[in-house]
Amino acid sequence: MKDINFEDKLWKAADKLRKKIEVHEYKYVVLGLIFLRYVSYAFEEKRKEIRKGIKNTKYSNLLFEDMDVYLADGVLYVPEEARWDYIKKHANQSNIGEIIDNAIEALEREHPKQLKDVIPKIYAKVNLSSDDLAYLINVFSMIDFGTDHKSKDIFGRIYEHFLGKFTEAEGKKGGEFYTPRSLTRLIVEVLDVRSGRIFDPACGSGGFFVSALEKLEREDIDKALLSIYGQESKEFVWKIAKMNLAIRGAEGDIRIGDSYHEDRFPDLRAEYVVSNPPFNDSEWGADRIKPSDPRFKYGIPPNSNGNYAWIQHYIYHLAPNGKAGFVMANGALSTGGVEGKIREKIIKDDLVYGIVATPAKLFTQYLSPYRYGSSEKTNQIT
Repeated sequence: MKDINFEDKLWKAADKLRKKIEVHEYKYVVLGLIFLRYVSYAFEEKRKEIRKGIKNTKYSNLLFEDMDVYLADGVLYVPEEARWDYIKKHANQSNIGEIIDNAIEALEREHPKQLKDVIPKIYAKVNLSSDDLAYLINVFSMIDFGTDHKSKDIFGRIYEHFLGKFTEAEGKKGGEFYTPRSLTRLIVEVLDVRSGRIFDPACGSGGFFVSALEKLEREDIDKALLSIYGQESKEFVWKIAKMNLAIRGAEGDIRIGDSYHEDRFPDLRAEYVVSNPPFNDSEWGADRIKPSDPRFKYGIPPNSNGNYAWIQHYIYHLAPNGKAGFVMANGALSTGGVEGKIREKIIKDDLVYGIVATPAKLFTQYLSPYRYGSSEKTNQIT
């Protein structure tokens, strides 16, 4: 499945079972299986590489089972009972749900920092038969991620496509967790992310972190030099962000909470602040902000629009020589009233380096026009 429409073909195959259970449950079932499939694929590719490089078979078993050898290349070590071949081999057993749950538990034990409580262990109790689970296993077994799966981010493409489809199925507005890769890459490059702390207080599925890690890899910079911090208000999307980091052998301090009113990192000052917030957010809760809140030194924005709540949040979390890059609606450039006064103070303090206008219709079709403004307008990167 490497043709241009393979994500859609994959979705259509997996979607046949969706009506059997609630969407909010089914998305965990599907995305969890894709995760297991991918980590096993990357693991087996790394094993092949290790096998080719071994000249002395005396040390082959030691290298094959050395977790650090895999993590050094951004790959998770997968214990035998969690490997896709093992799951596929037992797919037709009546207890396949239990086998999948055990596989997830084994991965958790191996990588507690990255995966503890991230992938729901629901396969033994979900309202799908063993035949249904076997069907999904066979569908996902057809995925050929290819040898260049990391550079092309095949896993990310599938996840983004499925996340959008599940969002549509749930009747919700999309785009609360996905930023086009072109934007995350641009911002990461403009900020020249290298070492230090990177913080995204509306991190969604972790796209900025992924682009930062990819940049470090391209420039042969040790990813351990970059400390990742993030906050996300929705538990499901928090799980996706954790998975996104885990498949790249990275760790991050990602916390759940509403950044407006529950700043989980009050003492954090980062070298890089990156974000694509839910801008033009009306009824964001201005009345719950205390006048003494140190984040809002330039003023508390009106409840009708939270744009300058986010912008001030970013400024507050910058280290003395830190840089922020974020996506924001064009309207933030021209609003008057309280927002205009806040903007004027920020400019007088010489905090704005530059603004980049992005093309119209840059966001993929399933994203929310409410969040991103009219599709006929451009957005901006600051």
